[in-house]
Amino acid sequence: MQLHQRLTPGQKTQVRKREERRRRKRERRADEYRRRTDRLRRQIEEARKRRRRMLLLFLLAVLAMQESLLAAFTRSISYRPDPIADPTDWTPDPSRDFAPAPGHDDHCDGYSRKEWTRMLDERGIKLSRKAEMKVAWEADPDHELFPPRYRNWGYRPYLGEVMSDLTDARHQNDALTAIKLMSPAETHQYLDEAYASDPADLLMCRANSSADIIRNFQSAAIRWQFRKLRDAEEARREKELSRKNDGEQGIPEPK
Repeated sequence: MQLHQRLTPGQKTQVRKREERRRRKRERRADEYRRRTDRLRRQIEEARKRRRRMLLLFLLAVLAMQESLLAAFTRSISYRPDPIADPTDWTPDPSRDFAPAPGHDDHCDGYSRKEWTRMLDERGIKLSRKAEMKVAWEADPDHELFPPRYRNWGYRPYLGEVMSDLTDARHQNDALTAIKLMSPAETHQYLDEAYASDPADLLMCRANSSADIIRNFQSAAIRWQFRKLRDAEEARREKELSRKNDGEQGIPEPK
């Protein structure tokens, strides 16, 4: 009290101003500390979310690959009946349902070829299996969406057949269009990007059946997305590290 009493009014004013400046400075430091803490918490939370998302994509890719391997293993051990005799050797047997033999379009349905032919003639049925497939393909709602190369086929193309066209530069664009028409929408971005990078990458998804090819596309799409996220994360880390190094060297950050 005696010290304050010895100060002049001007000195007392200066003391109050200094104390006010110190108080504002402490508040600014406290605000800056809170902002830095909040920013650090947000960065930690974003990093956790990215790690969880990348882990989920990785697990989905592993699951899709396991399902594909399981399907292939199941087919390899599944029961396969003995080959059916040539149609010329068939005899009438209503208790059996004969399927078409390789290279033949007819379906005898338990009758001999001679008897089946006689019934077709009596009913005036002359359409072959090929003609039926062509009519069905031309009536398909997707028929007009396919490139002319495939619209002119006598049947709806199979996915494996279309993928073979990826080996020919003349038909690659048409093949990609047809493949996307026969594949789920969630694989289209992968198909476009993989084709733009190297069409040969898509050939790694070939399989014996269309269903297996689609499963391979889905697995590849998940792996592709996971790889993109990983590359983006690595690029972000490199950029952040470069920015920190520039700051240590006194190089100002770009506005």
